[in-house]
Amino acid sequence: MVDVPLDATDGLLRRPRHFAGVRALATVQLYAVASYLSAAIVPYLLRRHAAPPTWTWIVPGWLLGVPGWWVTLLGPALAVPLAVTGVGGFMRYRRAIPDGLRRWLAVAAVMTTAYALFSFTPIAHTIAVWVAD
Repeated sequence: MVDVPLDATDGLLRRPRHFAGVRALATVQLYAVASYLSAAIVPYLLRRHAAPPTWTWIVPGWLLGVPGWWVTLLGPALAVPLAVTGVGGFMRYRRAIPDGLRRWLAVAAVMTTAYALFSFTPIAHTIAVWVAD
């Protein structure tokens, strides 16, 4: 049996609070950053090296590469709202969520904000053009 913390108010027990929306927000933010790194940054940095065998990148390509291609092309149009939502979600729920989820949400907000700031740089535009080509 798993002990689930319950909120106690005036002697009445309420249902445990589940933060599915906060978990989903952190997951989407981390997925966007991971797909951007795997589809744009890493291939751009390794563009002068020989490509690996096709069978080694088909599955990761479909899981991260295709969404990462869209994340790269959308750039600031996706990064800024995602970062604002992440920081806003962290500021709103920072006292209500468990410590582990708070750390995940903080990491996701920081990484997404860094991605949003990076998406405005000239090198990010160069990478986006390189990926689109």
